[in-house]
Amino acid sequence: MPKKFAQVLLPLSLDQSFSYFFEDVKIEVGDVVKVEFGKKEIFGAVLSIVNEAPQDFDEAKVKPILEKHQFIKLNKNHLKFIEQLASYNLASKGLVLRAFIGILNSNKTKKIPKPLVQEVDSKKFSLKKLLPQQQEVFEKIDNCSEPWVSLLDGITGSGKTEVYFALIAKMLSENKDAQILILLPEIALTSQIILRFEKQFGFKPALWHSKIGKKEKSEIFYGINSGETKVIVGARSALLLPFNNLQIIIVDEEHDNSFKQEDVFNFHARDMAILKSKLEGFKVVLNSATPAVETYNNAVLGRYNHFILEQKFGIKNAVSLVDLRQEKLPKNNFLSKKLEVEIVKNLEKSELTLLFLNRRGYSPVSICSKCQHKISCNNCDFHLVFHKAKNQLICHHCGYYCKANLKCSACGEEDSLVSLGVGVEKLEEEVRLKFPNARIALATSDNLQSFEDANKLLSQILNNEIDIIIGTQMIAKGYDFANLTLVGVVDLDSMLYSSEIRALEKSYQILTQVIGRAGRDKLAGRVLIQTYNPDNFLFQQILNGSKKDFYEFEINNRQMLDFPPFSRMIKFEISSFLEKDAKQFAKEIVRNFPINENIEIFGPAPAPIQRLKNRHHFLVNLKTNKKINAQKLVLDVMANMKIPSAIRVRIDVDVL
Repeated sequence: MPKKFAQVLLPLSLDQSFSYFFEDVKIEVGDVVKVEFGKKEIFGAVLSIVNEAPQDFDEAKVKPILEKHQFIKLNKNHLKFIEQLASYNLASKGLVLRAFIGILNSNKTKKIPKPLVQEVDSKKFSLKKLLPQQQEVFEKIDNCSEPWVSLLDGITGSGKTEVYFALIAKMLSENKDAQILILLPEIALTSQIILRFEKQFGFKPALWHSKIGKKEKSEIFYGINSGETKVIVGARSALLLPFNNLQIIIVDEEHDNSFKQEDVFNFHARDMAILKSKLEGFKVVLNSATPAVETYNNAVLGRYNHFILEQKFGIKNAVSLVDLRQEKLPKNNFLSKKLEVEIVKNLEKSELTLLFLNRRGYSPVSICSKCQHKISCNNCDFHLVFHKAKNQLICHHCGYYCKANLKCSACGEEDSLVSLGVGVEKLEEEVRLKFPNARIALATSDNLQSFEDANKLLSQILNNEIDIIIGTQMIAKGYDFANLTLVGVVDLDSMLYSSEIRALEKSYQILTQVIGRAGRDKLAGRVLIQTYNPDNFLFQQILNGSKKDFYEFEINNRQMLDFPPFSRMIKFEISSFLEKDAKQFAKEIVRNFPINENIEIFGPAPAPIQRLKNRHHFLVNLKTNKKINAQKLVLDVMANMKIPSAIRVRIDVDVL
């Protein structure tokens, strides 16, 4: 066989492909091949094949393809998706490829693992009977073609999961080779979904997230590629697995910020799932009780199918506000008398209580009582959070920690550190003191770090071994506890005063979700919200139950300010170890952009946490008319700029 040449994309932070030759072996576009790059041997993907060596290149220097992977091959849709995902998010194609096949290069052994095989038998399916409204929505989604995207917009407890379970069952029954992807924002959420799925389908879905081991990942990766793994429940990275017969993607809790990846390269799993569906022609179901404003707007305008579930299982929750201006809380007390009375009632009836406080640790700030020195991170412009359970002061941004010494590092005073504010650990302390016989569990990312941790807590709750759950926002998403009848929102006020353009939207979503944990079965639910600002617009919307009014208000606000979804926004984050260098290059970026009625640029401004991991960060925000190709504009401008080696520039398309 004559010598031929392949352009191979490598899983590196590069856009360009490299030339390698082959002979005496059949190589095709999409083949995953091992090549030598520098002193390493790595797997890459073949993008094209030609008969002659590249022009202006010494053929003698072209290295050979060392090996073709015997099992893994990327099809044309995989290659198109890599290209379009990279193009949309202004990421290098090599980094996107690494997300697809990086597991091949991390496996040091040559032994190919056995793929994960799922035995699917539709005769073993035992799904719950749908209510009339659920059945109607199921049939409409099942029968719709273009647009491929459907928003399943149902109040909490309306049975949205049962609708998409019915869709999955129909697809698996009709097509034994169908593959299904369910995307979830939190690892902790997967445990209950997996239990429910296994009970109704008779087999366990594969679980994909960053915490599973290499062996398990390899088995799932090869199983997805071979088609033997049919159903996968996973975090956002599961979208980048090499499916060959994907029939539907469910994006559960589609509004959740966790679907936005902000390390390695930026992308939003929801938006890229939609892009993938358009490439391959399959359905995407966006599932939420509180859709993102962009999603809701697209549905109202008819760009997505819009299906509404308004029938709640169980009795409507009774929601009331506790005005903390009227009830003065004693020092270091964070539960109002009204909330305490309701907790006692629940304990007497052996019903479950959830206390919500979206603040990890014991206290957010520690100061010296003598010199008022605030204990801050050595690497970041941020205070250290006291975690009493670990006796550590921890930075929630870079991970730096130190022992919680009682001696002030500034003035040397002994026993002078005072903890200010409240975190879930301090709240737990108060609850244990006031309800000493109650069985209490914390649910935060600090103590639920693995699927096993979440599963253990879930089992305890379902077996009625817990009386009071104290948790952050991770416990507010998607959980279904039949015995949970009381929700106490200890503090949400701090979220209402954020300068983010999405602050009101995020607060509405979190509050609606946490309220929806109560009264999900036959028992009535009560919700008490403690606040110093009971007249706030958000609380009035929650009390009135006027979801449509809230979204209309927020959409009108965005339109008036010309914010997304009525414009495009791209954020540049410029960082350097030297503040002046980062600021100077940020100014240079601003100077290089053309400014007119369709293009605005804001900044540079210091990032909310300017010094992070000892790098100084400045932000520049680009806003353009939706008719402008914002990505092309950015590429054209950046092509004429040389980024100094000391500078990092991160670009975030469709910034949250």
